[in-house]
Amino acid sequence: MKKVFLFLFLFFALLALVFSAEELLPEDPLEGAKIFEQKGCVRCHALAGEGGKIGPDLGKIYLKGSLYDVAGILWNHAPIMSQRMQELKIQRPLFSSHEMSNLIAFLSAYQYYLGHLGKPGDPSIGERLFQAKGCVKCHSFQEAWEKPGPSLRYYKGKYSLIGLAQVMWNHGPEMEKTMSELKITRPKFAGDEMIHLLAFLQAGGKSTGLEKSYLEPGNPNFGKQLFSEKGCIKCHSIRGQGGKIGPDLGKRTDSHLRSMPELAGLLWNHGPEMWKKMKEKGIMFIKFSQEEMADLVAFLYFVNYFDKAGDKTAGEELFVQKGCIVCHSLRGKGGSVGPDLALVPELISPVDIATQMWNHVPQMETATQEMKIPWPRFKTGEMRDVLEYLASQKQK
Repeated sequence: MKKVFLFLFLFFALLALVFSAEELLPEDPLEGAKIFEQKGCVRCHALAGEGGKIGPDLGKIYLKGSLYDVAGILWNHAPIMSQRMQELKIQRPLFSSHEMSNLIAFLSAYQYYLGHLGKPGDPSIGERLFQAKGCVKCHSFQEAWEKPGPSLRYYKGKYSLIGLAQVMWNHGPEMEKTMSELKITRPKFAGDEMIHLLAFLQAGGKSTGLEKSYLEPGNPNFGKQLFSEKGCIKCHSIRGQGGKIGPDLGKRTDSHLRSMPELAGLLWNHGPEMWKKMKEKGIMFIKFSQEEMADLVAFLYFVNYFDKAGDKTAGEELFVQKGCIVCHSLRGKGGSVGPDLALVPELISPVDIATQMWNHVPQMETATQEMKIPWPRFKTGEMRDVLEYLASQKQK
């Protein structure tokens, strides 16, 4: 695990400064890495091959849901995890809300880095794409004066995937003009094509002899500022706040939950349409430094860390359907096995509730077995609605 900690140290140190009280986001993902080991999670779970083999490798599972859904996942799998820990004589760990928050942040950030920024490409596939997409018509790895684009001979080791996206965006209008003049069909990219292209460019170029430069993952907090300062908000909104020309990037939909290669491709693919709209609205074309592009991408990736507000009406129905009301009451209405959830001071945020649900699983499991109640399971989005309902009861 030491290698994992060292590998992600700078990223987590940056993220420790990111999560603001306004967003109710985790405080210190680096601390979450330590908790993952200290609490014994690593004894059962691996991260990209490092760690235990009893449970699934958490570095290879993409948790597509929000923080609210993580609470549901923990609850759904709690009985089987408790059983395995009992069989292996592993003491069941307890968490404070602070620890749970940082642990979830660690797992989310780990997936963001390895799954989206550190993913290796295939140079041979990239070479075929370089030819098929027509890049070879404008660029080469030699000082070819007949080519309209610059030589890529010094590309090796200079850019990350985010750096490639940044360069292609900044020079996009010039490239568009050149392709139009030469009647070159503008290429489009999908899936992992961009990362394969990057692998080829780095393998095919000539080293400058200088130390390689590695672009660290960005700071979502800085990216949030850039989203406004660079004028992105004039065309795009975040959960309804901002422009209406382009899509709302704060709405959690499958089309917005993209990997970094896909995001880089989308930025290139939709470039002409965005530049046209900017020109129509009198908005000056904006450029980004590599660091700025990294920050912006990080913001857009993490903006959905918390899902939209839940439906308290649906949550009230689920509270009954899932059997919660059999054991728990709300302001005196319901069961008396567990505490009245409207009166528990620790249940303030989703992290608090996820923590208390995990810590009290043994008692709740015993109670459900004695009462012959099946262990309730939550689908994606359901926990969000239940938590919204509980929060509404606490506010009365």
